[in-house]
This record gives sequence, structure tokens and C-alpha cells, in this order.
Amino acid sequence: MVTLQRSMGVSGLVIHYVTSVVGVGILILPGHAAAEAGPLSLLAWALLILYSYPLALTFARLSAQYPSASGIACFVSSGLGARAGRWVGSFLVLSLLIANPVLGLAASRYLLNMWDPDPSALKVVALGFAIMVGSVLFNLFGVKTSSFVQGAVLVALVTFLVVVMTIAMPSADPAHLTPFAPHGWSSIGAALIVCFFGFIGWENAAPVAEEVVDPRRTFRKAIALAVFVIGFLYLTMAATIVLVVPPGAAEGSQITAFTTLLRIVSGETLARVGGIVAVVLLLLATNAWVLGTSRMIYSSARNGLLPAALTKVSARRNVPYVALLSLIAGYGVPVGLLAVTGSTEERLITATSAAFLLIFLVTFVAAHRLLTGRGARAGNIGVGIVAAAMLPFFGTSLIYAAVLTVLALLMAARKQAAGRACCC
Repeated sequence: MVTLQRSMGVSGLVIHYVTSVVGVGILILPGHAAAEAGPLSLLAWALLILYSYPLALTFARLSAQYPSASGIACFVSSGLGARAGRWVGSFLVLSLLIANPVLGLAASRYLLNMWDPDPSALKVVALGFAIMVGSVLFNLFGVKTSSFVQGAVLVALVTFLVVVMTIAMPSADPAHLTPFAPHGWSSIGAALIVCFFGFIGWENAAPVAEEVVDPRRTFRKAIALAVFVIGFLYLTMAATIVLVVPPGAAEGSQITAFTTLLRIVSGETLARVGGIVAVVLLLLATNAWVLGTSRMIYSSARNGLLPAALTKVSARRNVPYVALLSLIAGYGVPVGLLAVTGSTEERLITATSAAFLLIFLVTFVAAHRLLTGRGARAGNIGVGIVAAAMLPFFGTSLIYAAVLTVLALLMAARKQAAGRACCC
């Protein structure tokens, strides 16, 4: 059987980090968080940005120590045993299949908004699913090719975002900061839920660790640069949205608040250009998440949780092509449910935020047994305490997480008799 090869260096890993995290949050979530909590949402962003460094560092250390396509499942299996590893592997696969389409659907909404300010849910879902399929096909070209394309486009797009924020800030109105908590101070809980979804991505590098050159050195260098870039972009975009877009101006269209921002500061023409940029940036993030999820599918099959046919790797491209193509069917289930129920991608955000937080908590428990060094262990304890403290704020999202927990337990139990002891 052809196996995965190490071809991703520091620059490729930084690109993977930035596209995994920034694409999820910088365009989709600032407007949504502002709608939930007003200017108070800036505090939520600031708190989570501070939290993101020790969080990312914990995952980076684990990835360097246990470089496996199994990612988090490998960490948990090594720290808490094979049974826990099987459950987390199943839970993570289910959560990723639900969460990934958020990006394709958001890209679809931005694209359709260029011609139709209020596209039907069916149009958004149909185009969003087509985007997910396109991303799957793109990843068939392999890590080396996709990283080069992703990097070239990402540099141009981040430059554009910085220019847009620079142009917009002279239009900032400090009056938009009052009242600072228009929906009450308790609304920071709702904002935290939204903003937290934007930081789901630091763990997305774990499944590609098996393809990283010299993991210990590469992860250490990549994480320092990625945290700085991501933190800067998140906070400046959130501040720009709050200070420039009048309260209520993006009501009902929070997901496309970036387009609203451009329309306010430069008119309709640049707003269309910004819409295209938003689509491309979201496509980059979609590609990064599809890459990570395909490796989770591949490793889960390698460990017996999924059919063995999913372990086939292309000798020419070094790509787990069957695992990649299986994502088309996997994404079709949550997207199809949205089409049937007439729901939006915000439902998927709610459905997976608490699930990822639970996965993080289990990982932190495993990391306490695996990490060495006083600083690493103290940092891990800190992020674990903060994650546990956030859990009560997730409300109905916990119900979805409970359902996924049961499904994952059933999935893991079905394979327990097969005797697969390792998830790495």
C-alpha cells in the first residue's frame, strides 16, 4: 500500500494554518458576532485571540510529538487508551462532515449576493454543495501543488483585506461603540459561541503532520508566525465592522457583512470586487479543511473505524483519493438536510461549536499525560480550564453535541471487536 510522504515545510504549514483559521472567521463571523452583542463582541474576539496562542501551541506540540494523519485521535489514543481514541476519531469525523460545508455555503452566499441580495435557501445550498465538490477535486492534485496555489492566492488576498481595512478606518465612527453592550453583558456568551467557531482550525494541522518535514522544527516556527498573522487580521476586521458599519445596517445578512462594509466605504463596484475576494478566500479555507478532513477519513479507515477501501493512496499524486471522493457523499448529508428544512449555514455553526469544544477538552486531558516540561503542562492546564468555563455558554449547541456523542460511541463500539488497538 502506498503511504503518505513528507513534503510540507514551514511556509506550507503557515499557509495551511492561516487558510484553516482565517477563512473560517474573518469574513463570516464578525458581522454575526456584532449582531449578537454589538461592540461587546470586540471583547469576545480579544479574549479568544489571547486564548488562541496557548491553544494553538498545545496542538502544535502534540502534532510535533505524534505526527500522524489520525491527528487528535492519535493524541487521545496515546494518552487515554485506544477506546477513547476510537470514540474521538469517530466524533471528529462526524463533526468535520457537518462543519466543513459552512465554508462552501458562505462562499455560495457571497457569490449569489453579487446579483441577488436575497437568494433562496435552495440556491445557496445547491451552489454551496457544488463548491464543496470542486474543493474535493482540487485536493486530488496533492499537498505540494495545492499548497503552492493556496500560498500565492492567499498573499494577494490578505494584502487586499489589509488595504480595505485601511481605506475603511477613516470612516470609523466612535459613536458606534455606544451603547457598548446593547443586548446586555450576558450577550457576550452568544458572541463567544460565534467567535469560537472562528478558532476551530488550530487543530486542523494535526492530520497533515504525517506529511510535514521535520515536524518538531517546522511546527515550532510555523505556529509563532501563524498566531501573529491570524490574531492581527481577526481583531482588525472585527473592529472595522463594528466601527464602520452602522448598527442594524447588516441586519439579516450578517454573514456577508464584509460586502456591506465595502458598499459603505466605496460604493457598489468595489463591493462586487470584495465579494469575489471573499469567495476566493473562503475557497482557500474550504480547500484546507477538505485536506485535513480527508486525512482523518484516511486514518480512520487505516485504523478500522471506516472501510479499508478508503485507505487507497494514489502512487502518482500521493493522495488518499478514495477518502477524498467519499467526502462528496459525506457532505451531501448535512447539506441535503439544510435543503429539506430550509435552514442556513448558521444552523451548522450551532450544531458543531460545542462538539469541537468537547473534542478539545478530551484532547487537553490526554495532553496532560503526554506533554513534558513545566511550561507546556501549565499552558495546557490553562487552556483546559478556560474551555471548561466556556462550555455552559453553548446552550442548544450542547444538544447537537450529545447526539453526535451517541453516534460516535455506536460507531466506535462497532469496531471495538475488530481488535484495532492503535489510532496513530
